[in-house]
Amino acid sequence: LVGSEMCIRDRDNFITSLGLMSGTSLDGIDASIINSDGNSHLKVKVNHFYEYKAEFRQKLRDYIKNINSIEDIENSINEYKNIEKEITLLHSDISKKLISKHTTEVDLVGFHGQTIIHKPEKKYSIQMGNPNLLSQLIQKKVIFNFRKKDIENNGEGAPLTPVYHSLLSKKIFPNEECIFLNIGGVSNFTYCSNVELVARDIGPGNVLLDEYLKKTKNIDFDKNGEIASTGQINMDIINQFIEHDIYSSEDRHSYDRNEFDFNFIKGLIFEDAVATLNYFTALIISNYLNDNFINCSNVILCGGGRKNKTLIQNLKSLLKKNIFDIDKFNYDGDFIESQAFAYLAIRSYLKKNISFPSTTKVSKPISGGETFKNY
Repeated sequence: LVGSEMCIRDRDNFITSLGLMSGTSLDGIDASIINSDGNSHLKVKVNHFYEYKAEFRQKLRDYIKNINSIEDIENSINEYKNIEKEITLLHSDISKKLISKHTTEVDLVGFHGQTIIHKPEKKYSIQMGNPNLLSQLIQKKVIFNFRKKDIENNGEGAPLTPVYHSLLSKKIFPNEECIFLNIGGVSNFTYCSNVELVARDIGPGNVLLDEYLKKTKNIDFDKNGEIASTGQINMDIINQFIEHDIYSSEDRHSYDRNEFDFNFIKGLIFEDAVATLNYFTALIISNYLNDNFINCSNVILCGGGRKNKTLIQNLKSLLKKNIFDIDKFNYDGDFIESQAFAYLAIRSYLKKNISFPSTTKVSKPISGGETFKNY
């Protein structure tokens, strides 16, 4: 290490990084500050959630809904730039407040941005955000474009959290294999063992439920799964659609949230529709993990979906494994992804690999993320 890298690491032999993540649930920004060497050392210093105002969340949701190709972004570039500036300013305000409040000297910022469209088969995944502006506003080095290099090397650019899950697995189950199940808008898993790291998106997480609730009742989500608990599950509809290509294809590795459509439950009364979507989501996840990881008995839940009690109850009845909430191990399950991008920023800065053939289908283990300094 030379120059500024040496200066950063010499202070305490570790790097302090702020990770910023706005996920597919579109609820707000998760922010975490960690201290790490990009390998086995980890100290989580700060976690905080900043909720989007309802008006901005709806603007973002409406924009993403209308984007089905990169051409759609080009044809709406003024709207894109306006929302991008707004989202970057929100990330800037959050970063400044967090760093100031905790009087923390942050070396790097891992800025994921907001995924607008994910089409790795067409060689792009667009994360909205302006890293140059963010760097200028907060006077920090910003790591951005985490997925770009992976996709350029035949990967799918997702999921990117497995290398962080691997670190956590060594601390939680040091001598046992385990599966991290992250339920955000999309559900994904990481299988961790001493010899293997495997990951992919499974299918819908909260997206079917959230989109249905928003469209029919203008509700953002089913708190604790309370609505789903009152409805009747329609197994005829589930059995009819569970084999649909988008849910059953072994060739799919990552998903865009716009690919999922709840129209198959049309005609059901409201409570029954929510109950059916809830069970359908749990069944897709369970079928995949039961079929592919017969001998792995430990599943660690993270992401917002773990708070949906009905969804977790359905998972427990379907998934033939021991299910643990990651909070049980003193890691806040709401912030695993923001911590991961803080960790990925450190690894990217140090040119360490962040994705692997078994996690993103990239052609070789590869680093990623681009450093922006605009001050």
